[in-house]
Amino acid sequence: MANCNEIFKHYNAVIKLNDTNREVLKRVRDDLRKRMQSRFKEIPDTDIPNHILDFQSQGSFVMDTIITPKDDDFDLDDGVYFVGNLSKENRPLPDAFHKWVLFAVGENETYASVTDKETCVRVSYKKEKFHIDLPIYYSNTENSSELAHTISGWILSGPIEFVIWFEEKAESGFQKAFLMESKMFSEYEKWLNDIRKEDVQLRRIVRYLKAWGDHLRGDMPPGIVMTILAAENYVANERDDIALRDTLRGIKSFLDNNKIKCPRPTTPIDEDLFANYSDTKKKYFMDRLTTFINSANQAISSPNPKEACLKWQKHLGDRFPCSLAKDEIEGAKEFGAPAVIGDRAKSA
Repeated sequence: MANCNEIFKHYNAVIKLNDTNREVLKRVRDDLRKRMQSRFKEIPDTDIPNHILDFQSQGSFVMDTIITPKDDDFDLDDGVYFVGNLSKENRPLPDAFHKWVLFAVGENETYASVTDKETCVRVSYKKEKFHIDLPIYYSNTENSSELAHTISGWILSGPIEFVIWFEEKAESGFQKAFLMESKMFSEYEKWLNDIRKEDVQLRRIVRYLKAWGDHLRGDMPPGIVMTILAAENYVANERDDIALRDTLRGIKSFLDNNKIKCPRPTTPIDEDLFANYSDTKKKYFMDRLTTFINSANQAISSPNPKEACLKWQKHLGDRFPCSLAKDEIEGAKEFGAPAVIGDRAKSA
């Protein structure tokens, strides 16, 4: 039975956002925050500057499940929070908040483009091949935030809750206070360093699923869906290849039993993240999932690491390093048989 665990570890190192790119992202994020804070006070014809403008990085960057896509266009989600006491009925429409964030971002020679999207403002950069998404929230308290959606209006949302939920699944010791209380910043930084050093298997499984989606593109689900499906169906194993195969099996069973629904585990709870998927898109994903499971079964049962590796590479792309796999029958030398496939073929 071929063991591709070490090859998966090498693959993880390739797709995981490296420390250099992480520091670049943090630097650009912090510069953008300072710029927005400064220009926020200059927003004309409104009392919004009387609010507090706050920021909170969220999603895969915080959870360290972020990957470097095959085209290097990685991104960071940095939530922009307008903190005040206006009720939904008395505050301006989401479009106005998008307009104010656009004003705060302004124009800069480092930007490649600034795009207003339904849930965020996207800032793409010229020099660095990445973008920063700025989802926009109105918050009355630290426990209540509403996303400014230009089509659907104000939507109750809990991005920090999602981080907490995932970190509980990863058993990482995360505390909500890390993100909400400035006095906990040093503890938060230590926690971030520790989780990146430990790099528990669940984080790696999420990265593998995201990299699978990145390789296929098309109608593959976004990262949040891959994260939920992985965390809800994670099966631990001392080997990453077996853990991934067993998690994929769990995901298929979960989706079959739930009629291809992916309920959000945090606010808005039980929102189906497949709700807007057509039957064609659902079938596409389920077909890809079934094919991946079949290949994973074949890879794990194969006696030849090279052949097994190629089964995985078919779904994970050329960055999966099959050059590291030996083209031989595992255990063949132990029984006195020719080990290398070429030698075996010659002796036949």
